[in-house]
Amino acid sequence: MNRLARSEIVKEIGISISLYVLIISVLGYFFYRSIVAVFVIGIILGFPYYLYSSRLINRRIKWKQTLEFKEMLRILSSEIQAGNSVENAFYNTNREMKNLSEKSTLAYYCEYITNGIKNNEPVEKLLYEMSDNLQIEEVKDFVEVFAIAKRSGGNLREIIKDATNSIDSKIELKREYKILISSKQFEHRIMCMVPFGIIGYIGLTSKGYFDLFYKDISGRIIMTAIMIVYLGALLWGEKIINVKL
Repeated sequence: MNRLARSEIVKEIGISISLYVLIISVLGYFFYRSIVAVFVIGIILGFPYYLYSSRLINRRIKWKQTLEFKEMLRILSSEIQAGNSVENAFYNTNREMKNLSEKSTLAYYCEYITNGIKNNEPVEKLLYEMSDNLQIEEVKDFVEVFAIAKRSGGNLREIIKDATNSIDSKIELKREYKILISSKQFEHRIMCMVPFGIIGYIGLTSKGYFDLFYKDISGRIIMTAIMIVYLGALLWGEKIINVKL
């Protein structure tokens, strides 16, 4: 894993931890009104949240890298269509990717491939290393097609053009799907906040209305059952709207 990918992960982890602290604070206050409950909930939900957030972080980073790869592939294909050799095409692609963003993961790999070419390493080997590290379906598809074309001695220009068009269409389809479900995701998260808004409003306008639920064991059992049902509905909704394409 390169330093750029690590910095992205550190940033995502920071956001995830901040969100977790907010979530358990809200749950502890609304369901128990207890600081002790916040710590207990934090311990109980810590590992499940870690697993869940890890998948989301990985998915977001992979999608960002996929879009970067789409741009890299567009530039590389244009260079090869212009009549450049594969090696020169990668040199030019490396320069263009640096101009777009030196901090992107694919810019890092373009630099890595270019340096490998300068050291007389086979392009296929460098691409396979990139594919193994990124673990992105579209990258794997392209590398396989590229390697087969190089070994078979086919029309590399046309093969790369066709592969680029196919992969570009696939990524665009995924982008359209994400746009399609983004509104549903927003609606779901708004609906998840509505109960807290209602409880907060009633608590402010009718002092002591919910006190019975926080003073004895039966009330705490009821609130615990409600919290479990709420979290179950939340996770169920998230699972529905986060279907992998």
